[in-house]
Amino acid sequence: MRSCTRYVSALAVLALGMLPLVQPVTAQPSVPSGSASRMIVHGRDSGAWRHEATSFGVLARRFSPAEAALHVDRGVSALAPQSVTGFDALADPLSAPSDTTGSRGDDVIVAAVNTQVAVYDLNGTQVVAPIQLDALHPDSVGHTAFDPKVVYDPYDDTFVLVYLVQENRPRLSIIVSVSIPDATAADVSTWCAISFPGDAIPGGPSTWADYPGLGFNETRVTITTNEFMFPSSIGAFRSSQVMTIEKTGLYDCDQPDPVPTVFAGTATKDNHGKQAFTLRPAETVGVSPGVQLMVSFGPVPGRGDYLTVWRINPTTTGFALRKVSVPSGRVSRSPVGTQRGGGLTTRDTWWDTGDTRLINAFYDADRNELFTAQAMLKDLRPDTHTGGYPESVIRWYEIDPATNLRNSLIARKGIIGEPEVDVGWPSVATNASGVLFVTYSRASEPENEFLSAWVSTIQPGSTGDDELLVHAGAATYNASPGVERWGDYTAINRDPALPQNVATFNQYAQSAAQWQQFISLVTDT
Repeated sequence: MRSCTRYVSALAVLALGMLPLVQPVTAQPSVPSGSASRMIVHGRDSGAWRHEATSFGVLARRFSPAEAALHVDRGVSALAPQSVTGFDALADPLSAPSDTTGSRGDDVIVAAVNTQVAVYDLNGTQVVAPIQLDALHPDSVGHTAFDPKVVYDPYDDTFVLVYLVQENRPRLSIIVSVSIPDATAADVSTWCAISFPGDAIPGGPSTWADYPGLGFNETRVTITTNEFMFPSSIGAFRSSQVMTIEKTGLYDCDQPDPVPTVFAGTATKDNHGKQAFTLRPAETVGVSPGVQLMVSFGPVPGRGDYLTVWRINPTTTGFALRKVSVPSGRVSRSPVGTQRGGGLTTRDTWWDTGDTRLINAFYDADRNELFTAQAMLKDLRPDTHTGGYPESVIRWYEIDPATNLRNSLIARKGIIGEPEVDVGWPSVATNASGVLFVTYSRASEPENEFLSAWVSTIQPGSTGDDELLVHAGAATYNASPGVERWGDYTAINRDPALPQNVATFNQYAQSAAQWQQFISLVTDT
């Protein structure tokens, strides 16, 4: 059995390459905790390394379009997204990017950013004051904690918060999972925090875990990470790691240690023999959720890009990982974006729109539809202000997974974007009617728009979108030299109480030096 530990955190740790700053000592609540180290690992060859984006890197790019100009037909819909309610949530002046995330449950909302987590009632009143991430588990106290992800599991009425811990000297990589019962979320003593080693690949060079994905079905929670070689400054990608965990030991610290099943190395190579990068486990909704589904994107220069659908199948001896790759159409890496007040050529106010990584995946089991989205380059027309402007746009996908996985296909895909406007960091979910909601960041110097929070809806069977400005930015964001870090996440989930609605977790530029998390409830009317 795991023991509970009381402790005090004296450090507020800043993630993403910033040095920790000493803060006044504040008492942090006691969270029952434990450490799980026993793992069942599939795939022992971690493969050759390659360079990929990490949470510690800055992606700076603005280049000419590599694809033919495209005019986007937005379509006409009788329905349109409408904001029900919204409120400002967390804002940390000492960290960038925000890594905004969260989820809405039956009774409360759990929100997190790069350094802290808080709980709100459904009206936006804070019921648990911000807690530093590193204070949630003894293994992370005083270390660099970053990349939180929050989901709400409607099958067990429980939130799951996952964050990462990394140090180069001495080498340290930890994955921390914190389960938060919806009904008792205001009582931190009912939370259950468990740590796992970030590197479950035996026999190879030690790695550190980055950019987690978090999903679930009826019985298990799945955590994915990109595994990089030390030190973090190198950015040498080694392997994807998939950790699937039975809920009982994960949600209740009075139960025996959970025993994760881990896939890594050769097991996470896709059908093209390429190591998958940024696998995204689906957040699942529906009466019969079935097995855990995941999705990843694979670029093949000159040969055609693709999505890979993954399925964690139960077997008589444990679990097996199955996959199939399907062509996605060409995807070019998104350029950096512009923003109001920044100028077209002022690198210091360009903002990072993301890259080809997927932010989340969402599986509507009742309709057998798996959704995901990514930022990419398109050249939309007409460019009336500039005469030529390569846009960062969003491409979303609907994948219909088949019982025989080889028969799975991309049933729909579409573009969200406008000429001379940049969008990025999309996350996706559907409501009970099957309407797809996509929340994302948006800004434009030509269209005079600060960094703002938006949501678009796509009706079933359609590809055109209707858009809604959730919260407008208020200033030119210029928090650091060079390209501005923005993202690295947004979040979205179906409202379990009123499933026609979805909750979005986004951010906007509140001032030149401060992002502001904004939580909204959106419907489609």
